Amino acid sequence: MLVAGLRSLLLLLICSLTASAASNTGTTSDASKLPRSVTLSYELIGSSSVSPLVTVFYDPKTLKHALSEWSPPTLDSQKSTSPEPTSSQLLRILLPNGSSTITTLDTFGEDFHQKIDLWISPDDGSVFSASVSSVSPPPLSPEEERYRKKVERAKAKGKPIPARPPVPNTKKAREEAAKQLASYEPIKVNLITSAPGPAPSLNTRKPPPVDAEGRELAQEEQPEKSFFQKYWWVFLIGLMLTMTAGGGEK
Repeated sequence: MLVAGLRSLLLLLICSLTASAASNTGTTSDASKLPRSVTLSYELIGSSSVSPLVTVFYDPKTLKHALSEWSPPTLDSQKSTSPEPTSSQLLRILLPNGSSTITTLDTFGEDFHQKIDLWISPDDGSVFSASVSSVSPPPLSPEEERYRKKVERAKAKGKPIPARPPVPNTKKAREEAAKQLASYEPIKVNLITSAPGPAPSLNTRKPPPVDAEGRELAQEEQPEKSFFQKYWWVFLIGLMLTMTAGGGEK
């Protein structure tokens, strides 16, 4: 829980430094500018209740997107009396068109980030398939690790939590913050569009000779050339040099 809280503070700090930077991932305030949206729902297998998971606003042309109403399931809210561990219970991710994929409740654990893949139709730009999977977050930087230890020591002694060290407001610091934001993004959305499939590479060759009846004529193999046939020009040059090298005083 402490590490999850530290990562949340890190995200808030990074977002404040990169608020003016351009990004493919928008915010809820940008949703009105995007033409399409899709709402994913989830259903615990064995249960008849369906709950909304997230609404994604997106543009199928520019692939910009924004998240809204993220309501993931939690282990406490999905307690079951079955002997199967709660975290391994299966969930069905549902789309409005009726298609679905399967994941586990452990996908939404606090120690994981979530990745949402949306497959977009090339015809009308609608989402025809979706999946949600878990991604392990990147390790803490040395600075974050030192700060985490300071927070642990302060909590153990009952002292106030120390403030984070200030981040220089420079161009290099903003660029580094943007990189960290891309790494620590807790909910990553991938808009997947169709791409042309692999095409066979055909070798073209000259048509073989055929006879009057259309049968292929067997070609005679050319005998391998001798050494003299390959390098006759070398002997010719040597002979000419020998003939022109004569002369001198009488």
